[in-house]
Amino acid sequence: MGKIEEPWEPFDIQVLIEGQWERLLVIPDREEPKYELFDQQTSIGLVWREEIAEAKVWCAEGLIAKELLDQIGEQIDQYYLNKPE
Repeated sequence: MGKIEEPWEPFDIQVLIEGQWERLLVIPDREEPKYELFDQQTSIGLVWREEIAEAKVWCAEGLIAKELLDQIGEQIDQYYLNKPE
């Protein structure tokens, strides 16, 4: 019998920062569709998706640079698309 993963289990993503791949830990919120990001053991902020004018955009609060939002959002989406059921 396989391991049953909960939708709020932490997972890793990688983003390109100044030419270097950096690993970030993503911890989904159990109550809201938000994700807290950690660099090593330090929280760098929250990200979430909002629908604005028929488009879905990623938003953030904390120390997350705007330039990284698209990369972070794509990585989170890819994680859920490739996650085994």
